[in-house]
Amino acid sequence: VVADRVPRETVDSLADGGYLLRSAEWEGWDVVVVTAPTDRGLVYGTFHLLRRMALGQPVADLDVVEEPTNPERIVDHWDDPFRRSVERGYAGQSIFDFEALPDLRERYVDYARLLASVGINGIVVNNVNTQIPGRDSANGAMDELAGWRLLESRYLEKLTGLASVFRRYGIRTYLSVNFGAPEKVGGLETSDPNDERVEAWWAEKVDEVYDLIPDFGGFLVKADSEGQPGPYDYDADHVDGANVLARALEPHGGRVWWRAFVYGSHRDRAVQQFDTFEELDGEFRDNVTVQVKNGPIDFQPREPVSPMFGQMPDTDLGLELQITGEYTGQHVHACYHVPMWKEVLEFDTDPEGHGKRVKELFTEEGAGMAGVGGPGEDPNWTGHYLAQANLYGYGRLAWDPDLETAEITEEWVGQTFGHDPTVVETVTGIVHDSWPAVVDYTTGGLGLMHMMYNGSARLENHYDPNPEEWPGYTGASADGIGKDRNSAGNGYAQQYPEALAERYDDPETCPRELLLFFHHLPWEYELDDGRTVVQTLYDNCYAGVEAAEGLRERWATLEGRVDEERHRHVAERFDEQALQARRWADALSEFFYAHSGVPDAEGRVPNDG
Repeated sequence: VVADRVPRETVDSLADGGYLLRSAEWEGWDVVVVTAPTDRGLVYGTFHLLRRMALGQPVADLDVVEEPTNPERIVDHWDDPFRRSVERGYAGQSIFDFEALPDLRERYVDYARLLASVGINGIVVNNVNTQIPGRDSANGAMDELAGWRLLESRYLEKLTGLASVFRRYGIRTYLSVNFGAPEKVGGLETSDPNDERVEAWWAEKVDEVYDLIPDFGGFLVKADSEGQPGPYDYDADHVDGANVLARALEPHGGRVWWRAFVYGSHRDRAVQQFDTFEELDGEFRDNVTVQVKNGPIDFQPREPVSPMFGQMPDTDLGLELQITGEYTGQHVHACYHVPMWKEVLEFDTDPEGHGKRVKELFTEEGAGMAGVGGPGEDPNWTGHYLAQANLYGYGRLAWDPDLETAEITEEWVGQTFGHDPTVVETVTGIVHDSWPAVVDYTTGGLGLMHMMYNGSARLENHYDPNPEEWPGYTGASADGIGKDRNSAGNGYAQQYPEALAERYDDPETCPRELLLFFHHLPWEYELDDGRTVVQTLYDNCYAGVEAAEGLRERWATLEGRVDEERHRHVAERFDEQALQARRWADALSEFFYAHSGVPDAEGRVPNDG
């Protein structure tokens, strides 16, 4: 049937994962032909057809050819296998019961189908933090953070069952590994990447992995960062560390994803990643991808785009995004990340040179995107029904970064809540407006970041407001606020190409939403609309509160149009979000007043004298 309607050469010309949908007639029936050169493509094509049907779109007269823009489209799990917890996950226990493997659960199949439906082709099943920071013993209790154990033979055998489920849906399995594994797992006295014994151990271990999981994807590594071991422990560098793993994986077609999230040797972490990696461009092996977060800090509600993008032309780069809401309200606040990601993807890395937009950097073999997922055992996967939009949106953007935010949103809303025009319009508006609201009430909207608590028994990690905890980020003092990351300060702005460096270096041309990231300015510095910095911070904080209250009110109008369980679930979270938004705005505004002594012109700040 297919051969008569689609030329073989047309099918064979499609990239891996590509597919074709074509309307046809067969024995008097109208049919849709779904064809592809690979099984993975057939899976994606089938889900494309199902998406059209779920959205009520016509399936007659179809002639659709789709290919993924990014070769690698990975979801990173930060799951701790022996705790069955999820770092930065807010949806219950880990989906994966590692101790019960290779016995399988139907939920694994459901999850594989969910990921495949949006084009995901790789999954890292465990946390990049594979040991308790600083622990160098291999004798930790099994309930500790001990993901390094997954390289032990007994756990590799367990993983075969999980890999078999994902394989059916075109998804390759990856592992986060501990750089000290030759010592911890192999019993060597060193993990020095330049030691021949270490190289031989990695080669033997990788052979074992591929004997069990022939389509294994490779390793994700967090090294020399936040207490995880790395090549610096052996007077080696990141090239040495990544390449020893790459040489072991190369004969099998495996790849190393080496995270660029390193800091600690510089007072401002924004500076360190570029300083560390830019000089290593061209030295990594062809099967190494350097995985770079979207911004230079750590998944803040808004950051500048990392200067590494566009300036390492001889290195495969991967864009790391955070699907889960670590800094954007976790499982309580609605915050749609897709508009933020679109800003990153559309960013011109060198507007007056020969640079590319970020979205154009990941199209070659070995490049791509990785999203930190966070799903769990909650029935809705993400802890908040509206947070599902971020997982859906990540997959769609990883497949095609040219998709517009509105198109992705309408797809998700239509498949999730049906076709009632009032529901579609209202929910679409709510999710679109959620990110700017969170940015305003958690940062003041001028480029400040890390305004939250870092964790204690009393306050939730990265959730509650506590701007006093991070003076190195706010730069707040009696004379002003912000951080001089310009030519007069630590020079971070000069890491960008000249046109961008000049734009960021001058407060008159610096984008307002990043102003205090790049500049320490007087509290009463006047912006182009005539308002001062401090008054703008006050106004933005309370505008965020009004927006959060508006989200709650708009959702309330859908009672009776959305099923009772989901309406109640989301309504309860909007009630809490509105309360927390007020708490955030008050805490930040009191902080601004305490340092500036300048009252809010609208009288909204508690305890301002």
